[in-house]
Amino acid sequence: MSETIIASLVAAGGVVVGSLITLIGLGIQSWLQSRRERKLHIMRKREELYIEACQVLMEHDKYRRNHQWPRKCKDMFNALQGQMIIYASKKIYDEYYKLDSEICRCYNKMHDVKAIEAKADEMADKIVAFGTKMRKELGIKGVL
Repeated sequence: MSETIIASLVAAGGVVVGSLITLIGLGIQSWLQSRRERKLHIMRKREELYIEACQVLMEHDKYRRNHQWPRKCKDMFNALQGQMIIYASKKIYDEYYKLDSEICRCYNKMHDVKAIEAKADEMADKIVAFGTKMRKELGIKGVL
């Protein structure tokens, strides 16, 4: 074989190898970008869900300390269940239900206004602490 043919074959081989490396690189880049976008989507969904979970807890606390339990509260709580199962971390999911159960039970036999106010302050502190755990999970530096 002549040197020209060998040089052409080597050049063609180089083009094929270069093309394969480029395709592999583009595939990896696409996969990484897709993974990054998915993580960002999940974090956004979690952030929205966690905001709503805090609102539900505060709403439940407001009604329970006044010895009320409108259907709206149960509906709000139930509406979050599916989203909590999908998007919340196990730790946050478990704590959310534990805190909501505590809110539902803690005011039951209380009638003294001062005791109710003290318990309301305690529950508010617990809700704020819960919010802090959610912010930490999301990587948000909070002001509280």
